[in-house]
Amino acid sequence: MDIQESLIGAIYTLLTEDATLKSKMGGSVRLHHVWTPPDSVFPYLVHKLDLRPLADWSPQSKSAYLIDIWSSSPSSEETLDIKERLVELLDGLDSSTDETSTFWLWKQANGFIPEPSEGIWHYAIQFNLKHLTDSQVGVLLKR
Repeated sequence: MDIQESLIGAIYTLLTEDATLKSKMGGSVRLHHVWTPPDSVFPYLVHKLDLRPLADWSPQSKSAYLIDIWSSSPSSEETLDIKERLVELLDGLDSSTDETSTFWLWKQANGFIPEPSEGIWHYAIQFNLKHLTDSQVGVLLKR
């Protein structure tokens, strides 16, 4: 499996299986990768991972994990409740996958993005994600 697919899959599983986040989102965490199908049910989340190696030869990456919250509500309360839970789950997360023995997330930036439609709330959160690609570590040690 590709490292990007592995990392985004681990985060997807964490978020979609969280009972508290499910409750805040009306019973189901609707989490889409990169884009959302037309007429998706609110609230929903869209996420993506931009991998950025520290150097061409480095097995370590400091990347950006981006997640957007979309809500349709008279107030921003639902959006902010969802944001709070996402930050609880992801800020400071230290986990692993089959492709990396460890990866870390920490919050970098967040805020509302203005939308032209009244009652549509869009909130973006950016996390830094640092990881080692285990398969590359062995290759570098043999050079």
